[in-house]
Amino acid sequence: MMNKRTKQFFSTVVVGVISISIGLAQSIQEGLDHLNADRVKVAGEIFTKLAESSPSAENLFYLGYYNLKTDKLDQAAAAFEKGLQLEPKDMLNVVGQGAVALGKGDRTKATELFQLAEKKKKKDAGILFRIGEAYTLFEDNNDPAEAIRLLDEAIKRDKDIADAYLAKGDALMIKNEGGAAVTAYEYALSAKPNYPLANNRIGQVYLRGKNYNEALNYYRKAIEADPEFSPAYRDLAELYFFARQFKRAAENMDMYIQKSQTTDPEMTLRAAQLIFTADDYTRALQLLDSLQGKLDNPMMLRMYGWSYFKTNEMDKAIESLNKFIEVAPEKIISDDYKFLGRAYNKLATDGKEYDEKGMEYLVKAAELDTSEAEAAVTYKEIAGLYNKEKEYEKAIEAYEKGIQLDTVKASTQDYYALGIAYLQSGIAVTVPDSASADSTELADTRRDFFLRSDSTFAILAQKIPDWPFSYYWRGSSLYYINSVENIEKGISLPHYEKFIELGANDSNVNKSFLIRAYNYVAAYYQTTGNDAEKAKPYWEKILELDPDNAAAKSALTPVDSSAAATTP
Repeated sequence: MMNKRTKQFFSTVVVGVISISIGLAQSIQEGLDHLNADRVKVAGEIFTKLAESSPSAENLFYLGYYNLKTDKLDQAAAAFEKGLQLEPKDMLNVVGQGAVALGKGDRTKATELFQLAEKKKKKDAGILFRIGEAYTLFEDNNDPAEAIRLLDEAIKRDKDIADAYLAKGDALMIKNEGGAAVTAYEYALSAKPNYPLANNRIGQVYLRGKNYNEALNYYRKAIEADPEFSPAYRDLAELYFFARQFKRAAENMDMYIQKSQTTDPEMTLRAAQLIFTADDYTRALQLLDSLQGKLDNPMMLRMYGWSYFKTNEMDKAIESLNKFIEVAPEKIISDDYKFLGRAYNKLATDGKEYDEKGMEYLVKAAELDTSEAEAAVTYKEIAGLYNKEKEYEKAIEAYEKGIQLDTVKASTQDYYALGIAYLQSGIAVTVPDSASADSTELADTRRDFFLRSDSTFAILAQKIPDWPFSYYWRGSSLYYINSVENIEKGISLPHYEKFIELGANDSNVNKSFLIRAYNYVAAYYQTTGNDAEKAKPYWEKILELDPDNAAAKSALTPVDSSAAATTP
């Protein structure tokens, strides 16, 4: 099979290596220009017309060459055979037959035919070039070393064959010698200044080496030389895709399709993919619809599923993705499960933010993801959904997995949500008033949740030491473990005092939080500290915020200056 890189990016042609009349040369050149520009249908029509209206060895060679370049090996063989029937000694069509044999994997026959042509025309630069070029055309059947030998011989005999340098560059690229390939392509530009193919080839080398700026420069040169040269737009689309400039990628792929007039289903599918990344989901669906009956590719089901999700057609998204998973399980990636899970969640009908199947698929997505950072994001998405439904223990499990996978990028919001989930889970545990084993176990579970909440907010306090609420929630978490022991020992005192220090003058702090903190500190100094004067300013602060606060009024009444702690 023809090398895809060769077919799509590295198609080479020769102009002027055979002596032909001016009128015919213009017709052939027109066909070759269309072939270079990926206007395959138009090129085929031109070469077919030439072969039918003026059958000759060279016209049939060009028809065969066109078929060879478009992977129609049997049709190419038929054209070359007709050319030899007209002119049995025409070595160009013999080379064509050798190229067909090589493409079909018959290297022995190909070698025999190539050696015959070389022996007969060893001084003919055009023949040597064609044999060398043939050795670069096929992915599984190539010989870059032999190609270079023959191409160097051709160049020795005619230094002006620009396409010989191009073919040599192609051979060097097969050997992964990018620098040498660029040099060969530059020689092609010397032989034929502003040659779009040569500029485009150099751009491809730089793109392969991830030198995007230089690749962009050469693609632009190709377009400046010939604005109708469509392969440069296709390559620009891929460049912009790699650079994550998805809108530009889609725009350039549109230009490629327009200028190439391609009907290749694979290119249409690629266009749909790029247009999807540019957020034009409706058009992506239109392109996919145009491929129905033309392409049997399970990737289309994936694209349908993703696009339907983006256009809020959840039933169709689920149907497409389930079918894709069924027919191509080996191609599943985490995003397939993400879109499927989210689609199910969007259709949840029991009043919840999620559907059980949706959560199962999101978990599968996280487990399958090869990127720990991306898996972490998915776990946090799962946790957030559970959090909204106040299913805190499930949220804790997901938050913990997410943070463990990507501790470095774990946000302060992640730690805050986890801390609150621990706190709420502890509050939800009811401990019976008994000395049973179950009661003891529940008490231990409750205590553990609160300690984990405290530890989580301690981490948050280290990350953002000036944020008041880290200290507020530390104080509250510890208070809930045992309120009596806590107030007696002042366990939460330093945390509430720090909260007051940072939050008293912060307009973003709701007064209800300050009242609770003032109440704890005042109660501690009033009771455990036995220091009503030290407690007094805190009671007064409470009355400033809540003039009707009964506890503060009572504490400040001379008749009764003691007050019991209330729950923060």
